[in-house]
Amino acid sequence: MPAGEISIAITDDDDAVREGLAAVLDGPGRRLTLHAHGLSFIEQVGDAPPDIAFLDLKMPQLSGLDVLRRLTPVSFPVIMISAHGDIATAVEAIRLGAHDFVEKPFKPASIEAAMAHALDAGRQPSGDADALLSGLTDRERDIADALNRGLTNKEVARELDISPRTVEIHRARVFAKLSVRNVAELVRLMSR
Repeated sequence: MPAGEISIAITDDDDAVREGLAAVLDGPGRRLTLHAHGLSFIEQVGDAPPDIAFLDLKMPQLSGLDVLRRLTPVSFPVIMISAHGDIATAVEAIRLGAHDFVEKPFKPASIEAAMAHALDAGRQPSGDADALLSGLTDRERDIADALNRGLTNKEVARELDISPRTVEIHRARVFAKLSVRNVAELVRLMSR
């Protein structure tokens, strides 16, 4: 592969989604490989791991989560894509090594942003998670732990016997203190 070129693997069983994602990501300095199923992707990874991969969650034979389980530990950023995502599934994907989770239908800007963030995060040294987490108040830590378990804001509110609005306020503070943008990044940080 020429210097400065990045390799991008796209795995989705839907031809239209796979081709559409390829059209969004195609450009100078990018080499794309397309896979219609998880086994094809796993075979390619054994020969030449990509710099980044987009992996559909729901596929026949092997789901995206099954692919991640077979690749653990994942040595490159993986962005999960799905029309059927929920918080618990996204948390499981992050625990298995995915970097981010993008819901279909997606906008080209959200795909490019997720890819740029994933590639950037791989180049930056990771901070000390324990030091960051120690800066949270007890309530913020409770919220962070609940989100890390895959609970929604409403479920957190019920569990902690507080209002959903209070959860939202604490959640925003947790994200700011930990310098994370979403639950996926929070789970990744707390899994270190």
